[in-house]
Amino acid sequence: MAAPGFPKQFGKYTLIRKLATGGMAELFVAKTQGDEGDEREVVLKRILPSFSEDESFVKMFIDEASLTSKLQHPNIVQIFDFDVTDRQYYISMEYIVGEDLSNLMKDGVEKSTPLSVPQCVWIVIELAKGLHYAHTKEHKGRALNIIHRDVTPHNAMVSYGGEVKLMDFGIAKAAERSTKTQAGMVKGKVAYMSPEQARGKPLDPRSDLFALATVLWEMLTNKRLFLRQSDFE
Repeated sequence: MAAPGFPKQFGKYTLIRKLATGGMAELFVAKTQGDEGDEREVVLKRILPSFSEDESFVKMFIDEASLTSKLQHPNIVQIFDFDVTDRQYYISMEYIVGEDLSNLMKDGVEKSTPLSVPQCVWIVIELAKGLHYAHTKEHKGRALNIIHRDVTPHNAMVSYGGEVKLMDFGIAKAAERSTKTQAGMVKGKVAYMSPEQARGKPLDPRSDLFALATVLWEMLTNKRLFLRQSDFE
């Protein structure tokens, strides 16, 4: 049974159902037709109007989407397309049939079947492979210097077939550069930031490794490593 208001058209995509709404964008499962007439199911991330109206954010978003669309690795969610329709910017990406790591950990605790140590280590190894590829990626002989900046359980997908993939490369950087203040936009994510990132200092790949180690600690203990009453603390 189709969700109320769906399916509906958005440019060349048919939106099937909404997955989630966040502080920066809304996510949909969508379908698009390929050159041969075959249908492909994708996830469409549509930037909220408040961001689409921010010229500095739009420029950064386009730059970062263009950059990260060059990343093709088994441990990174592939970006297929990025454009604007009806004055709303969007990206379409690989649809992973599975759960994000945050939900996986939560379900494990609720059902008293937490991830085992070998599972935790294996997931982190797979995520580290994707990060290493991004950190060392070159294009036309030039280092791209890509840093994820938002390595959290919410941005790690685990498919029902056992694939582990990082998503949202570069989008966090675009959000950080927005001139608009979005209350709660990074709520919960500062707990994974390296000290350098939290202080707004220049970053290198070690910042992502700090975040990845924080994720591993959380998987092994089922507790947050850095948990306080407020983001500022």
